[in-house]
Amino acid sequence: MAAKVTLVPWLRHALRTVLHLGLDAAAVALAYRAAFWARFEWAFFVARVPIAGEPASWALYAGLLKAAVPIWLVTLYMSRLYTAAWLSASDRFVQILKAAALGTGTILVAAFLYQRLAYSRLMLAGAFPLGVILLCAAHALALRVDSWLAEHEAARPVLLVGGGPVAALIKERLRERHPGAGLKELERLPDGAELSRLLENGGYCELILLRAGGSRADVLAAAEACDARGVGFKLVPDILELRLGEVQLDSHLGLPAYRIQHTSLTAAHFAAKRVFDIFFSSALLIATAPMWILICVLVKLDSAGPIFFSQERYGHKGRIFMAYKFRTMVADAEKRIAEVKNLNDQKGAFFKAKNDPRVTRVGKFLRRTSLDEFPQFLNVLKGDMSVVGPRPLALTTGEVEELERDFGETAKKRANLLPGITGLWQVSGRSDTSSEQRFALDLYYIEHWSPGLDLEIIFKTPLVMLFGKGAY
Repeated sequence: MAAKVTLVPWLRHALRTVLHLGLDAAAVALAYRAAFWARFEWAFFVARVPIAGEPASWALYAGLLKAAVPIWLVTLYMSRLYTAAWLSASDRFVQILKAAALGTGTILVAAFLYQRLAYSRLMLAGAFPLGVILLCAAHALALRVDSWLAEHEAARPVLLVGGGPVAALIKERLRERHPGAGLKELERLPDGAELSRLLENGGYCELILLRAGGSRADVLAAAEACDARGVGFKLVPDILELRLGEVQLDSHLGLPAYRIQHTSLTAAHFAAKRVFDIFFSSALLIATAPMWILICVLVKLDSAGPIFFSQERYGHKGRIFMAYKFRTMVADAEKRIAEVKNLNDQKGAFFKAKNDPRVTRVGKFLRRTSLDEFPQFLNVLKGDMSVVGPRPLALTTGEVEELERDFGETAKKRANLLPGITGLWQVSGRSDTSSEQRFALDLYYIEHWSPGLDLEIIFKTPLVMLFGKGAY
């Protein structure tokens, strides 16, 4: 029997990077060739969008690829698509979308400045959607090959110190990324002598420390012990520690220091976010008008009661407003809340029942796809809500009181922004996330808000709606 081929980790990484570069370069070149065909050679399209002047030759655009392919590869690299090993499918799609948009825009500007009349801007812009599709296929193929390489990787074991939800997530990712790697878990950080013995005899490639409950001296000593033996050292804070604020490096004192920025949303940012909300909601409401009519008919035929459901919710700075949704429950659901309190699947303040008997047949579909939330775009236009933000909490479920009991004054920070239709926790597992994780993700969003983060969440939301994971 032939011996099994093994790959050292650096060789696997190098092969994956080379494969990404080769497949992405081919995908970009093919996208431009397909866009050229569609613009100049596809009779159906040419008949509807006539070509001005003489038809172009592919030779002219083939020369452009010498600049287009490297530029796109640089944008893909800058988007961490070759270096970030833990990107989820939705994260990877968003990064590809951003890199493709930047690559397309750069080529359009360069072509205009270099030879503004020589290149078809419609053809160059057409490379964007084709490039996104082909790059997604290229990355899927590269990752499939990388999964096969992982089975032949000679991965060294990892020492994981500390427990909790973060530890479970790290274990899942390590086993997914390095299936052949061993994993030893410890509840606490060993003392100096015991740690030295473990590092010398275990053959570990890395020590990952969670929830550093020991002294700073112990943590630094562990880092030094790892460094002396060629073992990597990582310190991962618990996600709930992020609620203290956004940690930023500050050099105003002439020394490296950290400062806490409690919110990233200034008055100007708030205004910009509001302008985006109005334009985005207006466009979406107009585009989805036929779907609204269909849903209204289905809700009315499925069960007795009104089409829309309105409920008092807490908004910005604790202001109470009426939130709108398509009705997904029986008409007297609010009066029966006490009957289902024991069915709550969330262990904290948030109330969600996977098998809530009050939900109608059409309501189950609307909830799974989140289509029941669409009327809240009317709340956005009214100024009660934003497209992206923390979930608006109801007055009748006692969620606000429980949050304040569990998290104290920190719970009030959720009211620093307009509540949103979608948010960070909705695209991070929806109702499958625990109450603590959802609260932490809401606060992380508040403290790390940016227009880019909003766009990422918006781009991910349709994928979450499509697969319906964690929705009930």
